[in-house]
Amino acid sequence: MKKTTKKTAALLMAAVMGITAFTGCSGNTAASGGTTSSTAQSTGETQKQMSENEGVQSAIENVSVSENYKDIEVDTKIKFMAWYEIQEASPAVEMFKSLYGTPANKPEGYESVEDENVFVNVSTSFADRYTNLAKLVQADESPDCFPFETSYYPYGVYMGLFQPINDVVDLDAPEWAKYKDVIDSFNWGGKSYTPIMELNIATLLWYRKSIVEEAGFDDPWELFEKGEWTWEKFLEMAREFTDLDNGKYAVDGFGLDHAFIATTGTPLIGLQDGKLVSNLSNANIEKCMEMLRLFDDTQEGLRYPREILNGWSPSYNEWVNGNTLFIEDGTWRYEEHWYKYKKKQKWDDEEINFVPFPKMDGADQYYQEMKQDSYMFISGSKNPDGYKAWLYANLVSVNDEDVKAASRQQLMDEYDWTETLLDRLEILRDPATFSPVFEMKNGIGTDIADTMTGENPVGHLTSDVVMGGESYVTVREANRGVIEARLEELNATVS
Repeated sequence: MKKTTKKTAALLMAAVMGITAFTGCSGNTAASGGTTSSTAQSTGETQKQMSENEGVQSAIENVSVSENYKDIEVDTKIKFMAWYEIQEASPAVEMFKSLYGTPANKPEGYESVEDENVFVNVSTSFADRYTNLAKLVQADESPDCFPFETSYYPYGVYMGLFQPINDVVDLDAPEWAKYKDVIDSFNWGGKSYTPIMELNIATLLWYRKSIVEEAGFDDPWELFEKGEWTWEKFLEMAREFTDLDNGKYAVDGFGLDHAFIATTGTPLIGLQDGKLVSNLSNANIEKCMEMLRLFDDTQEGLRYPREILNGWSPSYNEWVNGNTLFIEDGTWRYEEHWYKYKKKQKWDDEEINFVPFPKMDGADQYYQEMKQDSYMFISGSKNPDGYKAWLYANLVSVNDEDVKAASRQQLMDEYDWTETLLDRLEILRDPATFSPVFEMKNGIGTDIADTMTGENPVGHLTSDVVMGGESYVTVREANRGVIEARLEELNATVS
């Protein structure tokens, strides 16, 4: 009876699951040093607006400009569509204004946008973002750019929503060298769609220092620094902390499955040589899924039972109250909530901490799920120069040392980030720290891989295990036929 209730109730968690599990992989976070994004529209919260920063503006004035992009002329404001807004006071927009000025012309239908704005924000809810984008493309009212998400790639290309950028951006230019290999790994059918400007950690395990100390555990970040942060160490802590009778749980959060799977070095569905590949039978994935099975309340009950206690949502209050050891979430969670809790609870600067997901025992490298900061070029866009200039403004912002330093100070001023946490984020996004892994399982069509619900073939692969305690092998065999048939269908379009 319990299992049936879980599967039926999975439909109720749709909105929240889609919002939280994938926002760490969609759009830039403020802590990335690029454009500030927010899940505000999808959560119903008010997005905190960044204020103009003299330090950022001063740093931008001294930036030297590459000849490859200096002569771009942008006369029309850029239409940006997302579930959040581009913030005009962010470093990348300030950089755009410095390099190219503020476009004077306003796209038809958006005459009310402020004259001083670079962007026209085309609003959409998170749940309806691709449906609304498709309507605009079909009506010849295309936005110019949209956040790149692996949760709709390459299906968005297949559906005609995005166009290749090979004729718009010279990806062989030196500015793209840092992430050129990653850009190439996302090629679809030999064409490039994803001008990746920066990689960031996709999601983290947040913890409170005092709770770790009270439990008598070694500090997880210190274990990470020493190379001792492994699955084995995580499970040791998880089992010791969990006390079902007293409401103590090791971990909470929506993204445990894909974050842990990434540490095997192999995604369930990957991209290789411009085509999709299935790794459903990979031995390390099987091992990982059997570990995740332990989290469910039908097994060892290591995770907070949100389907029973909190309407299918993670309980941030339980983490704040010290009853949950780790909670999985992206960097944006600090900007939206943690710094507010910090002030309310009068915590010191060392209380809130994070650590990456642990390394798989015996792994040859340290693999981690990474978030790519990139913007897709929308089919039918009438402003390719604006799109190209926006990409370059971002590139300069994230690579110029003076602008990065000013952006860092802005984050400390606006969101109370600490020096320690920002230093750690720098370590985590250093390409030398991890081998990046990108999961493509949700990018093969919402009919069989809808991120808003676990009630589809791809959703069952992990939700039935983590949220139901079922055997991964059994779940896989029940769903692999539909999934792998779709991969063949999509691959055939670029053969």
